[in-house]
Amino acid sequence: MNHDKTAKEILSAVGGNDNINSVIHCVTRLRFNLKDMKSPNKDEIKQIDGVLTVVESGGQFQVVIGNEVPKVYESLLKTMGREPSASTSEQGNEGEKRGLFNRFVDVVSGVFMPVVGVLAAAGILKGLLALFITLKWLTEDMNTYKILFATADALFYFFPIILGFSAGKKFGGNPFISATIGAALVYPTMTAAATAGTGMSFLSIPVVLINYTQSVIPIIIASYLAANFERWLTKVSPSSIKMFLVPLITLAVITPVVFMAVGPVATLISDLLAKGAMWTYGLSPIIAGLLLAGLWQTIIIFGLHWAFVPILLNNLVTNGFDPINGMLYCTTFAQTGAAFAIAIKTRDKKLKPIAMSATISGVMGVTEPAIYGVTLPAKKAFVMASIAGGIAGAVAGFMGSTAYGFGAGVFGIPLFINPQGIDSGFIGFILSIVIAFVLGFILTYMFGYRVADATVGTTSSSATQTATGTLTEHTVYSPLTGTIIPLTEVSDEAFSTGAMGQGAAIKPSVGVAYAPFDGVIVTIFKTKHAIGLLSEDGVEILIHIGINTVSLKGKHFTSYVSDGDVVRKGDKLVEFDLAAIQAAGYDTTTSVIVCNTSSYSDIQINSSSEVEQGEALISVK
Repeated sequence: MNHDKTAKEILSAVGGNDNINSVIHCVTRLRFNLKDMKSPNKDEIKQIDGVLTVVESGGQFQVVIGNEVPKVYESLLKTMGREPSASTSEQGNEGEKRGLFNRFVDVVSGVFMPVVGVLAAAGILKGLLALFITLKWLTEDMNTYKILFATADALFYFFPIILGFSAGKKFGGNPFISATIGAALVYPTMTAAATAGTGMSFLSIPVVLINYTQSVIPIIIASYLAANFERWLTKVSPSSIKMFLVPLITLAVITPVVFMAVGPVATLISDLLAKGAMWTYGLSPIIAGLLLAGLWQTIIIFGLHWAFVPILLNNLVTNGFDPINGMLYCTTFAQTGAAFAIAIKTRDKKLKPIAMSATISGVMGVTEPAIYGVTLPAKKAFVMASIAGGIAGAVAGFMGSTAYGFGAGVFGIPLFINPQGIDSGFIGFILSIVIAFVLGFILTYMFGYRVADATVGTTSSSATQTATGTLTEHTVYSPLTGTIIPLTEVSDEAFSTGAMGQGAAIKPSVGVAYAPFDGVIVTIFKTKHAIGLLSEDGVEILIHIGINTVSLKGKHFTSYVSDGDVVRKGDKLVEFDLAAIQAAGYDTTTSVIVCNTSSYSDIQINSSSEVEQGEALISVK
């Protein structure tokens, strides 16, 4: 699917910008509030690539997309010329209260995620140049080296400009304003004055000059201040001149404030963070490596690794090196080794190519396919890989392995070469990634993955023999207690027509939903009414509680799981107040959909009229 093309065609078909009051999205669909509900051509929209069906319900015009809806929504906003903050996504209600740490992680990930790719690329190029110097292939006097080094170093040198643009977008301000503030921080006159120790003042107020090249924290704080100040100015400025007046006043006020106060304070924080990290590392590099590397992939699953990114980068720009990433780098190879072990050992024809491709991705530094597609669903494999990573991290800590740049996979290996030449730290680093991969492979092969007992040519209670071989039968157990009704009777066309996939519907008598199998939570919607799960054997399930209950914005729902959680059959997922939801005027009929219906040849539904939680509900072959 071409998300941009799909978004443009949908926008045109619903009557364009002028016909849209607002648009939001839920787990499966775009939800439009239109001025003229008769304007859209339903048949035309249904023919658009990526659109499953169209539903009118609750005063909304709903375009059902499925799993790709967040990307189509993003493209739609871009096509409409709106920032994400201009329309409300039901994945993040403004009124939802989040913890301080969660907000911090969200900010850090939002600022750094857009630049991670080019950051890794620049870091790898610097690492390769260091390797070429060590091998005497290049010298620092060669023009070829100078051009390539300028290319690699430019991102780091002008980091405040790049981060200013990214942070400006994240905080909802004009990214060009925050990028300009970043440019002022590294302006040659200011940098030269800071290097020479020249005194400077602003309106007779002394300015503490600091070299902000490669800095991280000052521009993030500056971008936050600029975005909020800009929003206030926009509200109070005359509309006829605000286009230039708002940027003018914002730059004229915020930039001096940054030089006089924000910069020095943020730089002090940077120094304290670097010293704190080095102090902790100095207590025991071995224990630090064992614990951090052992837990690192779990930290990544919960998205908490973004909280470490400023520390890792700050160490690089403050000290010129970072020992923490020197211990953590091996963990990607531990997961890769585990995925490779499963690729070799499994007899599952669907899993084998997935595990092999995940292995290749892992070697390149991308472990998400290995984690979410292979090791995490196997549970023990993920644990074995984490143990291998912890042991390898302890070796890296013991040998003093240190990162001199920011990269990924095998291409990032040169980043761990000391600019003065290969030392024991680099040797320890190489040992750590070899140990991680080999130990991750061995532990997973021996203890972390068991080949299914059922094989071709045999039958059991979980397999059905056919003329062409053996079709493995997968059982989805009922997440609810209640009355089974045909999916065709659900009063939501997205489910009743089978557009989202085949499955069953339940009118619940008890307001609790449980895990229908052993697997992982792919996503739980923030309004808690919809949960996506992936079973260990590859069945993708959507549990959608009620009809249009997304409009309750989480009211009457209590969630017990988060994205990435590993669950066992019967684990509590969500509680919901049946009486309160019904009193609010909502139908509580719950759809249980096999999202990857097309991957199977036969899907059978329990023929009973009543079902208890934990009883077989759907048979997938």
